[in-house]
Amino acid sequence: MKKWVLLMLVVISELFFQIDITKADFQLQKPLLTREDISSVQVNGLYGHSRLFRENDGYEEVVIEKVIKWINTSNLSTGPTELELNKTSTLPNLRINMKNGNVSVIEPAYNCSSASKTKICTPAEGEVIYTWNNKKVRLQSRELFDWLLVGWKYESVGVSKEELLEETLYFRYYPYFDETYSDFIMCPRIDKIERIKGNTKRHIVHLSALNYSSHHGDIPYDRIHVTLSDTPENGVKIIKVEIEKAVSEKETAKQCRRED
Repeated sequence: MKKWVLLMLVVISELFFQIDITKADFQLQKPLLTREDISSVQVNGLYGHSRLFRENDGYEEVVIEKVIKWINTSNLSTGPTELELNKTSTLPNLRINMKNGNVSVIEPAYNCSSASKTKICTPAEGEVIYTWNNKKVRLQSRELFDWLLVGWKYESVGVSKEELLEETLYFRYYPYFDETYSDFIMCPRIDKIERIKGNTKRHIVHLSALNYSSHHGDIPYDRIHVTLSDTPENGVKIIKVEIEKAVSEKETAKQCRRED
């Protein structure tokens, strides 16, 4: 009799504490993803439309980092993690290809109900199902949900002409920097160009960039601000150099065109 009572207590305990254990396990797993673990991200939309974002592409890496941030900052939600839709249904999904060969999958979450013997399933607004390492969790993330359904279609393809021109001009002047500043090559920007007394051949140029050494670390970026003159008679002359320490995440995103 005591054995049966003990067994019943164990079963009841598992039923009552299953959610808490899941939440605890979920928190211990964070961050769920890091950029260094991922080789590519592929979105498979409706009607056969898809797009692949690669880790080794400078622009697409920014998109991958955005997706990682949404996943890692999402909250655990309640509800079914197994899709109850017809197996023939085609749903949008996001496949995260890891460098170790594993694949994580994100799908929109659905809420289903039965009425008159007919099952009706509707998207759970702002919620997705995340599968990794044979585990499934239901997450709340409005940004990730919206991006999975439509947002990915509007990501620009390749680098803009403006950004390419800024990179070209920045690295034309980069060899004139002191070797002390050689690490400042991340997200170069031309912040301002002024004509000297209105002359189209003589300019004052204001540049900025982040330090590369913080790229793979957990420390804030530093930012360099350079002011120089560029004239036919004197060539390139550095006027002023300033280092801005511990740039905020907001300013880092602005520098790298990730303000969204």
